[in-house]
Amino acid sequence: MKKQRAVLFRCDGSPELGLGHIVRCLALADELKNHNINIYFAIRKGPLGIRMVEEKGYRVFTSDEVTNNFDYGKWIDKCAIESCCKAIIFDVRDGLSRAIVRKLRNKGILTVTIDDPEDKRLEMDLAFYPPVPQVKRMDWSGFTGELYIGWDWVILRPEFAAWRQRQNETVQSRERDNTLTPRILITMGGSDPAGLTLKAVEALNMLHENFQAMIVLGPGFMHEDPLNKLLRKINYNYTIIRNVLDMAPIMAQADLAIASFGVTAFELAALGVPAIHLCLTEDHVESASTFVKAGIAVSLGLFNNVSKPVLANAIRQLLVNAQRRSIMSDRAKQKVDGQGATKIIQMIEIRVKDING
Repeated sequence: MKKQRAVLFRCDGSPELGLGHIVRCLALADELKNHNINIYFAIRKGPLGIRMVEEKGYRVFTSDEVTNNFDYGKWIDKCAIESCCKAIIFDVRDGLSRAIVRKLRNKGILTVTIDDPEDKRLEMDLAFYPPVPQVKRMDWSGFTGELYIGWDWVILRPEFAAWRQRQNETVQSRERDNTLTPRILITMGGSDPAGLTLKAVEALNMLHENFQAMIVLGPGFMHEDPLNKLLRKINYNYTIIRNVLDMAPIMAQADLAIASFGVTAFELAALGVPAIHLCLTEDHVESASTFVKAGIAVSLGLFNNVSKPVLANAIRQLLVNAQRRSIMSDRAKQKVDGQGATKIIQMIEIRVKDING
């Protein structure tokens, strides 16, 4: 009897690391689930990430790293054997060696990597990247796999593609009615380690324009007490949104977003929401420049260089200019169609000979 096909995901997620890699892999996993494929995850770090995956019904292999003698190759090989996987999808930046990937590939396992800056990418069969400038500067000497770069390969959860196809009366009516109070969304990722939510909440308090704020707090939000103190002092209307299972309809209500750059930036673009990006790293600053160049977002650069008055001024400029927001919205929806996960899974199916068998 033929064994059911399986794919293994290697990723991590925690408040300190962020949850973007987990979210991205879950989007691919949900797409694979439609193809009657067994799905497994191998996670070294992050109880929160493990919980998110298990809540979706996927089995997780964890590692017991009680000593400094952790054997990465032995562990990932064990995960591959136990899952009987035909492919491993890597979305992790933890120094995994090229040699380990090469051994997996030599065993007939398809190796795939997502948005990978590390040398292990050179041993992969498939490598997928968003359209960021860093990729072109990388040294690809010796790479024999297939490289895909562009907006087409942006991975989003299925609900974003589905939402674009829906005819939503509320959203459409808001687009037609310029008299409605603008809605500003604050969304800083699953954990917000740098406290960017606090900075955005304070910046909004410096504005005198009319608006409503929607403040989304992720499952690992780390600044409850400081936020509660701030909220007692603000002078604008706001809503706190927690335990979000489906971000798409919340984002779609927004006329403008203030967001930590990452997966969220692409999600907002898919729904045509103009955004102001705050970046956690210099790498994010460079990636965010692609959005600026495309005319679909504003990037203020590295977060610790952005004062509250500077952020408030950037918000004000977009808030009072509905025409500019409309242009940004149209351009964003043209760039990101929400189908990246589907396209990547199709490429994996082509490469794994028996994936449809």
